[in-house]
Amino acid sequence: MNDENILETVSKITEINDLSEFLEDSDFDEAMELVIKLIIKPGIDPAAAQKLIVKLQALSTKYAVLAVTYSTIKRDKAGTPNNYKKNIYHSLKEALDKLCDALKYPAKLGL
Repeated sequence: MNDENILETVSKITEINDLSEFLEDSDFDEAMELVIKLIIKPGIDPAAAQKLIVKLQALSTKYAVLAVTYSTIKRDKAGTPNNYKKNIYHSLKEALDKLCDALKYPAKLGL
């Protein structure tokens, strides 16, 4: 790993930490931990993939509910913390859904 890759990795970790502090959500920390583990070691056995899909889909559902909450009940102007949270929750939900879709292949095919 060269110096540029190390700096890029540190930057990404710092960004995740900043989001964690902003959201104050232990489930976000758990989701990022699971994602980082998959990045480091992408090979996953079918049984583990199935369990991981259930966990990540549950987290995605939580973030879908929070996105709706911040889009309606806690709606706020652009540039406010509530507006930022709404956008983050929408993005988290979408990203976790895509990850779950990707994990279905090793779960089904035993890759």
